[in-house]
Amino acid sequence: MMKFICQCSDVEKSSENVFTDGESSFFYKDLPEALNRFDAWLSSHRIDYTDCLIVECDNDVQSAIVLLFLLEKEYNFLVLPKDQKSSQNIGSFQTLPTFCRYRIIINSMTDKGKDAFYNPSHWLQVIPVEGYHQPNHTSQGKLYLKTSGSTGRPKIAVISNAALQGNARNTAERLKLTSSDRIAFPVAIFYSFGLTTAFLSGVAAGASIDIQKGSNLLRYLKRERVFMPNVAFMTPIFCETLVKGRRNAYPYRLTVAAGDRFRGNVFTQYEALSGCLVNLYGSTEMGAISAGSPEDSSDIRSQYVGKPMSGVQLRIKELNENDYQGLEGVGEVWCHHPFRFEGYVDEGGQAVSIGNDDQEGWFRIKDLGRLLPEGYIQIFGRSDHSVNRDGRIVFFSDIEKAMASISGIESVVVISKGDGRRGKGLIAFCVPVKGAHSTPGMIQNACFNVLPKNAIPDHIALIDALPLLQSGKIDRQQLYDSFDFSIR
Repeated sequence: MMKFICQCSDVEKSSENVFTDGESSFFYKDLPEALNRFDAWLSSHRIDYTDCLIVECDNDVQSAIVLLFLLEKEYNFLVLPKDQKSSQNIGSFQTLPTFCRYRIIINSMTDKGKDAFYNPSHWLQVIPVEGYHQPNHTSQGKLYLKTSGSTGRPKIAVISNAALQGNARNTAERLKLTSSDRIAFPVAIFYSFGLTTAFLSGVAAGASIDIQKGSNLLRYLKRERVFMPNVAFMTPIFCETLVKGRRNAYPYRLTVAAGDRFRGNVFTQYEALSGCLVNLYGSTEMGAISAGSPEDSSDIRSQYVGKPMSGVQLRIKELNENDYQGLEGVGEVWCHHPFRFEGYVDEGGQAVSIGNDDQEGWFRIKDLGRLLPEGYIQIFGRSDHSVNRDGRIVFFSDIEKAMASISGIESVVVISKGDGRRGKGLIAFCVPVKGAHSTPGMIQNACFNVLPKNAIPDHIALIDALPLLQSGKIDRQQLYDSFDFSIR
């Protein structure tokens, strides 16, 4: 019995459930044979369990099967998006990690029938990695997962197979996922939220899963009509897309959102159209840390990221009270997690020091938050998404929320760069509403009506759209790099 699938409460029911990507479908009951064929194919290429593989995958059924096989057989592998090995985007590797011996490239299939999945030589390639050198130590059952790189250079986290299973069970239990659920998942399978949380928790429950590639509004709504999901995992940005574009209500049993915070009144608008929405809080290093419950009121679900997952402990290290006046109990979030990562490695496979971020089993998440007596967690954003201005702390999220209420602005992202008259410099990147004729000067003047003086941005930049990473998060690093004071 397979490790992940056997977690579901009714294996017989799940055997008739499917993975689908809109073009191909594959039943759970057919997985053992497909995995056996893949095992034989790898053996024919003399690939050993201790070899580390790069898996270049996409949101499709064949990628799902390959990932499940590698997890089932406890191979060591690094997940990367397909065809991104030479990308110059922020967060991409400049060279392929040399501690990996082979690249496994997953190609599209012309034959979409079940038998095609039993012939991996028709849709898989094995290519040696140039410059490969064997690490000083070998192990088995390690997933190497790149962090999102939303605020800087990504790191490679090492996560054990056991931790992945534990995290999947935790998430499935908290969200009450079952084999009767049909899960839509328009998030990238090669990032933490998509793989370790959405996909594997769905597999642990034995649910049918619609793995959506390159989802936009029209594609998603079309797939929704065909697949008829009752559960969805998505980013707040994609929730906002549905709010703006959906014409008719479609109720879900549950929608799970993770990533950036919701902007404006999107949370309330989404629930009016699609039913219960909960926030899930986690990281690549820790997996799922907390999640809301459908049993909580909408007000609680919109404000908080739920309560800690089973076995997870949180504590708050309060910061300088002079900086955080009026914000009692706010501080940096530290987490003790039974299914945490093992550490970081560099592109050569050498261990990278975590330094003071890891103390006696407690890991610093680098977010600012507050724990309520009832056990709920409130997250204000990353600790580097706030600055001291006129002796007081200003949160980027508070500025973004206030500026989103200004007429003519569709969305706002704030970063800090340089210095301003009141302290650290603030730059607001604004996407105007289509047809609006707002200017930076007009927006800055309007800020005086919605923000305290110390929170008014020093510079306003108008952009056509917010840059997004493949994980669905806003690419703040790209915004930071794009702003040039010399041309303002």
